[in-house]
Amino acid sequence: MKTHLLAAVIILLTGAFTTVNAAPYGSVARANTPPALLKEGIGKLTTFIKSGKAASREQAMDYLKHEISPYFDFTYMTRWAAGPAWRRMDPGQRARMQAQLTQSFLITLAQKLTSYSNQPIRYFTPRGRSGEEVTVSAWIMQPSGYPTKLDFRFYPGKSGWKIFDVKANGTSAVVYYRKQFRDNLRYNRYARNY
Repeated sequence: MKTHLLAAVIILLTGAFTTVNAAPYGSVARANTPPALLKEGIGKLTTFIKSGKAASREQAMDYLKHEISPYFDFTYMTRWAAGPAWRRMDPGQRARMQAQLTQSFLITLAQKLTSYSNQPIRYFTPRGRSGEEVTVSAWIMQPSGYPTKLDFRFYPGKSGWKIFDVKANGTSAVVYYRKQFRDNLRYNRYARNY
């Protein structure tokens, strides 16, 4: 499940593909709106992949940390993944969980950077309330078969709109990380008792 979800995110974010607007966001996608930010991030990654530097995992990780991670709010993502346990965690535990989630997410992206080719993508009109959470849906059109359906969930953070979750065909990255977090807690409790 993790591989399929993250692979779908990577296909969307890393493929050197063409874009097709199914329904534009207004007449022109305005800067700093979720659709504009998503297209900007894809443009940056496309340029990076075409440069040939994505073949180096080290260069890919460095690029993702500095150029792509600002589109995401990993603190907010971690808080969602931790769920109610977030309130009981001390600042050190929160920082460690965020570092692990961020590292896992970026490592998977770096590993997949070189494996994708030109694929058309369709963007759809954002859903949600404009001042609160907004979801931008995109379909990665496959040469044969059904499109991969992705939903990018944005919220308006202090420094503008940020992605805090990605769903691939209905499977949420945050839900995946929440399950992983719960499984780790259960394992640690079990290990302490024996």
